[in-house]
This record gives sequence, structure tokens and C-alpha cells, in this order.
Amino acid sequence: MRKNKIKLIYKASLLCLLISTFSCKKIFDVKPVDAVDATNAYQNIYDANAAVIGIYGQFMSLADRYVVLNELRADLMSPTANADVYLNQLNTHTETTDNPWTDPKPWYKVILACNDAMYHFNDMLATGKLKPIDYQARYSDIGALRCWLYLQVATQYGTIPYVTDPLSNLTDLNDATKFPRITLDQLIPKLAAFMNDPARYLDFYPTSDPITGSTSTSLNLSVDATATNIVFINKYAVKADINLWAGNYNLASSTYRILTDYGTAASGFNNASENYYEQYKVTSYQNNGSSQSGGLGIAYGSSETSLTDNQTNGWRQIFSNPTVVTDLSMELLWRIPFNTTFGPTDPFIDLFANVGGSYKLTASQVMLDNWNTQVQTNGYPYDARGKIAVRTINGQVVIAKPLYYYLNNTTFQPVSTIQKPGYWLLYRTAAMQNHFAEAAVNDNQVKFAYALITQGVKLVYAPNPYPSDPTNVSQTFLPPPYDVDARLGGPQNWHGTWYREGGTRSRALLTPLPASIYLNNDKITMENEILQEDARELSFEGYRWGDLVRVARRRGDASVLAQKVYQKLLREGNPAAPAVLAKLSDPNGWYMPFKF
Repeated sequence: MRKNKIKLIYKASLLCLLISTFSCKKIFDVKPVDAVDATNAYQNIYDANAAVIGIYGQFMSLADRYVVLNELRADLMSPTANADVYLNQLNTHTETTDNPWTDPKPWYKVILACNDAMYHFNDMLATGKLKPIDYQARYSDIGALRCWLYLQVATQYGTIPYVTDPLSNLTDLNDATKFPRITLDQLIPKLAAFMNDPARYLDFYPTSDPITGSTSTSLNLSVDATATNIVFINKYAVKADINLWAGNYNLASSTYRILTDYGTAASGFNNASENYYEQYKVTSYQNNGSSQSGGLGIAYGSSETSLTDNQTNGWRQIFSNPTVVTDLSMELLWRIPFNTTFGPTDPFIDLFANVGGSYKLTASQVMLDNWNTQVQTNGYPYDARGKIAVRTINGQVVIAKPLYYYLNNTTFQPVSTIQKPGYWLLYRTAAMQNHFAEAAVNDNQVKFAYALITQGVKLVYAPNPYPSDPTNVSQTFLPPPYDVDARLGGPQNWHGTWYREGGTRSRALLTPLPASIYLNNDKITMENEILQEDARELSFEGYRWGDLVRVARRRGDASVLAQKVYQKLLREGNPAAPAVLAKLSDPNGWYMPFKF
């Protein structure tokens, strides 16, 4: 009976997740009424699964904090007239300790829940309650989530307590004698050591038991039409990003490459399938929309007004299609749905929507300028992604990216102000490819990075026009992980595994960057262009502050970050601009006050 009851968890919505259910009572100030004592929990794999699901339920409460801190404190987002004093403090880097956005407790509640689960998973392995494969999958998942959380906390606060103790009270973390605080520089090697441990299980949850073939214990299934393999953190992406932060550029690139080749390596895909050539690649093939019902790029019909822009076609599909169709499965690596019945509710509606929400935040003017100063290959003088990411609704500039599940497909008015569906998009192929480019350029592979951002390997590594016999072109002829074959056609009918891959700029129909960048091996210019492309492609998704901190920290140049924020404030006539520039010009000024 007990086993059957726990199995029902899988049939309930993932968003009715068992929040706080399996955490040790010392972690939280108040024990929830539905909590299960640790002596009765963690008895079998179903308990372990429920603990994992419960942690993700707690994790979802961080969605607004993650996006607001990373975008508003950077240069892509600005407060509206409706924003309160606390959001305005984040915008001008004048945060006070009573600002609820600076409170580290929400982060640490989830971190300590991870610690608690990992402690009990170790015990379950030792006592034979979990098989090694089941243990490794769950322990690695929660450990990767903890690494991601710690990286987020450290980039916002700079110096933080690092604890893996499962029994710690939140208030104990104020005691520096028990839990001394460490810097971001000290933290990153610890995170890299965890993720680089050969014992880590980095693939999705196994679909079956390797001995019995049973699928009954797997977390890799479908719940409420949501494939859970993209609900759980993508561990390859976390490993790669942490190694990018750590300066292990070749290892970061090698790990990104594993993801880009997922379609060619995964069982069930063959060279006749779309996934084989396109899985986790930014592909120019999808951009033209000629061979699939969808396609994830910017495309037009016969005129400028015929931009492909709807729920199931074009670039908007990434943010508006709730069904993981073929195209979308190649882009999404980590996406968690908000349920309309159970909490937590979608926080982005209140933050961004001007109908049914409080409309507190909008796109910064420098972000709008960034899109509007680009040129497309068809001559249109703007980046069309800006017209999709941001819309003018009822005369106001609205960040639309996270609202498309809530808004009508054509009128952009709420379908219902009561039912507020949504998703938290955490990681996708374009982010991975841009970070791959950043790792490559810092591994002295400037031309390869240029290809990932601009036109793709096929065109960058071939003459123009493309030759009738591509036998000796469209290949990088580089050592792993940069050894890419993107050939197409010729007498041998080549179909290199990367032949459909394109740059993030070419998927957006933007004109190529100057070839002189890689011809002159200009690493700084290439990295600057990557940062700009990060902004245009990934705006409002939560990457920006981390991207700026990472590059500024690597170069030892605070102006990389300080100037970006300064220009945002200056462009909007904010009188705090000079003071913010002065503060952020010292790396010690980047971080918020840390106080429980």
C-alpha cells in the first residue's frame, strides 16, 4: 500500500511537488505539517524519488530571484514607475540589508535540503536501499543542483558560507567559527572538483534498470505531458559552465561537445533522423523552415511584415510552445513548468505583465538599442529577436519572453487573468553554444568560436561560394574537441554530423561579423562580440550578471561589468549613474550584503 501511494506522486503534477517534505527538521524554522520524519523516510527508491521531486518544488520558489538579480543588477532590465524601492536599489546597486531580494535564506533553504538528501542517499547506498546506478543518478543530480545554487549565490554575494553538513540550522550559518565564509575564487575549484569527479552520473535519469529492464523506478518519464528529462538539471551543462568559470577551457569545450553530439551518440537516433544532425545544435537548417513544420530561427515570407512569429513556428516557439515537439526538443535542456492549480505560481506574470500583473520591470533602453542597431542579411535594419522578446502592449514596452504561455497568440492579451500558466526556462541550446564559443576563444580557438557565433562551421571553414566538391573543406582539422565535420554534398554525398549547424547570429539572420576577427586572432574582440550576442539571444533569461562577472573576473578588468551597467543608467538619465560606475569599478563593489 505504501509503495502504491508513493507511486501516485508521479501521476500528480510535478508542480505539486512535495515542498519541504523530506528535509531534516533542523533545516527549517518551522516543520511543515506534511513532513515525514527522516527515520521513516528514505527507505526505498520511491522515497528517494520523492525527495528529489520535493527539492525541485522548493527550487522553483527561486525563479523570480534568479532572473531579477541576474538581469536587473546587470544592463538588460530596468524598473518601471511601478517598481518599489527595493527593485530600484538593485538597479542602482544600493541594496540595504532589509531588501528582501538580498535575503540569502531562500537560496540556503534549498542548498541545505540538497545536503540532507545527499546525506541520506549515501546512507541508502551503504545499507543496500539504493542500487549503485540509482544512487549515482540521484546523488549526482542533487549535487549538480547544489553546485548551480552555490555558483549563483557566490556571484551575487561574493563571499559566502560553504557547507555540506546536512543538519545545519540556517541561523548557524551566521557563525563564522563553524562555517567560515569563502570567496568566489575559493568556491569555484570546489564546485569543479565535485562535477569533474569520474563517479558522477551525468546523463539523464536511466530509463530502465540495467539488470531487470524495469522502468518502474525511473524519474525519466512524462507527467502532465511534461517530459521530466528536461525538468531535472542538465548535468553536462553544469559541468561545462563550472569549468568555464574555473578556467578549464578545454575541459569545458569537451563537455559542451558531448552535448552537441548527443543526437549522434544517443540510442534511437540514426542518420536519417532530424535529431541525429540537430540535437542541441543551433542549426541553420531549422532557420529556413523549409523541411520542418516549425523551425527555431528568424524567417520571413515575402516581405518585412511576414516575419514568422507564432506559438509553433520561428524563434518565438522557444518561449511559447508548451509541447516539446521535434524542433523544440533540440533547443530545450532545462525547463520547469508552473502549474495553474498548485504553487508556486508563475512569478514572471506579476513582474512583467501590464495586464493581470504589476508591471514592475521592463527592458532597458540599451538592450533595445542593441537589437535596433543590428542589420539582417535581407537588409532590414534591426535584430528581429527584439521584436519577439519585447512587445509594445497597451502602449507599454513589455518583456514578453516569459509571458507567452499567459498571453493570447495574436492579441497578446491574457487568455485568463485567473489561470496563469508558465514555464521557467533555465538552459537551452543557444546558451550552451554561446558558452562553448567563450570556452573556445579562451582555448585559443578564435576561428572556431567565430563559427559558433556567426555562420557555423560549414561556411566559415569553406570558401565562398561553396564548392561543388567539399571533400577538403567544411572540416576544422583541429584536435578534439574542436574536430568537426560539417561537409555537405559533393560526389560522395557527404553529410557531416555538423552540416546543419549554424551560428546564433545566422539563425537570427544577422550579417556576419568581420572575418578579420579570427584572421587577426583577436580574442578580446571575439569575446566582446560573444557578450553582445549573449545579450541579444539570452536577454531576460537569467544569464547576464554571471556572464559579465565571469568575463570581467577573467580579464581582471572591472570595466567590462561597470561600463555596461553605467551605460544602462546613463542612457535612461538615472542620476545614480556616476556613483554606480565608481562602485562597480572596484570588484568588491559587485556584491550584495550577505546577512540572514
